[in-house]
Amino acid sequence: MQRTPFILRNPSVLIVIAVLAVFTAAVTAASAAYGTGVMPTSMVKVLGKTLCLALAAVAMDLVWGYLGILSLGQMAFFALGGYMIGQWLMYARTEGIVAASMAANPIPPTPAELQEGVAGQIFGVVGSTDLPWAWTFAHSLPAQLALVLIVPGLLALVFGWLAFRSRVNGVYLSILTQAMTLALALWLFQNDSGFRGNNGLSGLQNIPGLEDVGQARLSVWFLWASALALALGYVLAAWLMGGKFGSVTRAIRDDETRVRFLGYPVEGFKLAVFTIAAMITAIAGALYYPQAGIINPAELAPIASIYLAVWVAIGGRGRLYGAVIGAVVVSLLSSWFTGGRAPDLNIAGLRMAWVDWWQVALGLTFVLVTLFAPKGIAGLFDILNRKAKS
Repeated sequence: MQRTPFILRNPSVLIVIAVLAVFTAAVTAASAAYGTGVMPTSMVKVLGKTLCLALAAVAMDLVWGYLGILSLGQMAFFALGGYMIGQWLMYARTEGIVAASMAANPIPPTPAELQEGVAGQIFGVVGSTDLPWAWTFAHSLPAQLALVLIVPGLLALVFGWLAFRSRVNGVYLSILTQAMTLALALWLFQNDSGFRGNNGLSGLQNIPGLEDVGQARLSVWFLWASALALALGYVLAAWLMGGKFGSVTRAIRDDETRVRFLGYPVEGFKLAVFTIAAMITAIAGALYYPQAGIINPAELAPIASIYLAVWVAIGGRGRLYGAVIGAVVVSLLSSWFTGGRAPDLNIAGLRMAWVDWWQVALGLTFVLVTLFAPKGIAGLFDILNRKAKS
């Protein structure tokens, strides 16, 4: 019997890619660098970062929507991806500045002196002049790009192996993932962690070697990269969940004991999905923070991972396009409300500022969706589809 092609089994893939292509082309045409200029560069960056958050939501949906694990530590991998690429961005930019300042010396600086100068510039703010061991490969872009995948992937592999082999499930596993994120954040807050403590890594929007390229063009380039990463991540996730691997994953979510009784290596499937999702999330973080310009340990706060879960729930977990919709809609609304652009409400003489009440409204929305619309926004498409067929 001939097997149905992947695209026909997953029509959402073509739809998402088409929407992404149209969206990217429209933003490019409206940008200051390549179009009419009606869209400011700051907005292009917001949209690029939103696409990165959507990719992280797709990874979260793999873990929660398809595997059934509510991971409250997913943003730890997001931040680690940002730190890995941020090391190279900060080192290479500082190296150029230090080399230029030492060029006037009568005797050219040795590599050791140059590295010492770079270390002093980067870590002087935390009272150190030594380059930590964690920055061993910071001078190499290929090495740091590899670490974007290796470090979060290894953390997920070790954590998942320890948790899954102990058969920790349910709320206990969620608490463990949150504890992992909090522990990592507390370690990064320390000045001797090697990542500049509370100061974090800054100036990441300045790309070494592209000093002559303005932020207007760079923002569009990152938008293209973010859209491409989201498209590839979505295709990968849909391919994984569209075959036998995905069927077993959903079966584990629905009845783990029965799947184990049938002889499937449940822990192996869990570990594979958890690790793949961590690496996808790390790629999203590596693209997000050069657009944000700065990363610090506050980005690992447990509340960030909770927000990610809320986006997936509102969009519709168990549906990859639902995760994308939830992340895009809620993150853009959050930027609008918290940016002070939404008009305040006056109810019975009481003034309500959205900057202060937005999180309350988001929390209430999450509760209402969980109680009355568990399929989220994506559930609307099911209703429309049933009406179209009737």
